[in-house]
Amino acid sequence: MAGSSTSDAYTRHLRVRHTDSVPADARVRHVDELSDDAQQRLFSVVGGDATGARLDGATAGEFDDGDVVVFTGYYEVDLA
Repeated sequence: MAGSSTSDAYTRHLRVRHTDSVPADARVRHVDELSDDAQQRLFSVVGGDATGARLDGATAGEFDDGDVVVFTGYYEVDLA
């Protein structure tokens, strides 16, 4: 999210999609590396919230488009 302002981050939504492959250039993180707040937002999306989870400024900084988070599988991050 380089170049975004904090106010832009408030309008971001976390979405993820399950993936079986990880791009060679993707940043891969284990769910335990995320803050408690970021984990809760990820869990809500993985648990079926199709609209995504709203991110505040601090939490938005923990995710970038294309990141892969390892949880019960591999989940590619899409920030909308």
